[in-house]
Amino acid sequence: MKAIRLALAPLLLLLSIHPAAADPADTNTPTWRLTVDLRDGSRVIGESGSEHWKFHSALLGDLKLAVKDIRSVECVATNSARLVTANDDTLMVWFEDSEVTAKTSFGKVTLAVDSIRKITVSGSGGTGARRPGLVALWSGENNGKDAIGGNDAELTDIDFTDGQVGRAFLLNGFSSWMKIPSNDKLDVGKGDGLTVTAWIKPTNVRGFHPILEWEVTRQKDAVTLWLGHLPQDRGVLLGNIGDTAGQNHMLFSGQGALLENQFQHVALTYDKNTGVGRLFLNGRVVAEENMGVFTPDTTGDLFISRRPADQPGDWTYNTFFGGLLDEVAIYNRALSKEEIQAICLEDNHGEQLPPPASSEIMPFRQNDIRMMDGFN
Repeated sequence: MKAIRLALAPLLLLLSIHPAAADPADTNTPTWRLTVDLRDGSRVIGESGSEHWKFHSALLGDLKLAVKDIRSVECVATNSARLVTANDDTLMVWFEDSEVTAKTSFGKVTLAVDSIRKITVSGSGGTGARRPGLVALWSGENNGKDAIGGNDAELTDIDFTDGQVGRAFLLNGFSSWMKIPSNDKLDVGKGDGLTVTAWIKPTNVRGFHPILEWEVTRQKDAVTLWLGHLPQDRGVLLGNIGDTAGQNHMLFSGQGALLENQFQHVALTYDKNTGVGRLFLNGRVVAEENMGVFTPDTTGDLFISRRPADQPGDWTYNTFFGGLLDEVAIYNRALSKEEIQAICLEDNHGEQLPPPASSEIMPFRQNDIRMMDGFN
């Protein structure tokens, strides 16, 4: 077959988007998220409509590659494109097919190859960026299933929408929350370290909104990741590594670090071997401290967007996270700075995330410890 080249002269570029008839075999096709940047500045996001793409390489001849094994295809010059595989192999190629299909929120569409500037492929359904030690991953692919260890979430007033990677959890900010029952796999505090990561797109960054925390009691806190801490906070990211002895070990970002209505990657790590805890925003360390060696408390049920121990009269009572949550992950070790940065890059279609709006690191606020529990 004569090769259909990915790039043509600008005057010849045409966009072909039209609904296609449903294919009975589609239900058996693995789903891979495509971000297609078009030459006219448009962007189409959806799932791949086929398992394989065909290319021609002057070096290797005709190629038939699984979509899941491709990271990106980018036009770099007239009549040629750069293909990057999931293993970081790079080849100059031409498309053998004249069209690429994608299943989008507005139906199945067909995109003329000549209209495409770049295609980026990422996993859908919890198959995106992963690292060793991953024990749970909630991707929000229209359900509360754990893609790794069977720790499925119990959902309350949760909806779904397009997220950073595939679909995402949509929380209303006043009654949406999730619960994952406790078990040995989620008790990562007993091991050598831990990591909690998520993509968040908050609708409100003022005051306090719980993102994730292991079950707390009226006497002590466990491991938590919050948006805010005090009523006057604005855009503060907080991680607290509460230990089994009832001590808190808190890390704060500066005021204004988190922004409303934008996807941002957050992470909290603790390495028991070194005693170092870190708080990340968009792959950058926004707080770091040598906390010493202890056992983080991760023994209870895991809650997302709710503080289970709060009671009427507590200032944090009935507070929830509002917005989107995606790719909520738990690891049984402390991921390195390089690994956190790599996840951000891979989940963001190979593009660097902007730095936090504020790089200020807030001081430890010892007098505010009791406010962690929301007591009056």
